[in-house]
Amino acid sequence: MYENEELFNEDTLQDALRELISLASYSLDIGWDDTSVRTFAEAGILTYNKGLVITAPDGSEFQLTIVRSR
Repeated sequence: MYENEELFNEDTLQDALRELISLASYSLDIGWDDTSVRTFAEAGILTYNKGLVITAPDGSEFQLTIVRSR
């Protein structure tokens, strides 16, 4: 269980995933050097959900939505 449960929410998960994806794109030898990771808010996506927009070097774009289930 997380030490401080009230601090573990959609925002903290979003930030942690962003860091992990960003670090992996630079530290792993998988050709993700030019990968862009933005939050939904930074990308201008109008939603109440938290999430990330991941743009691959070839221009393809993926959305990762974070929805709390309990």
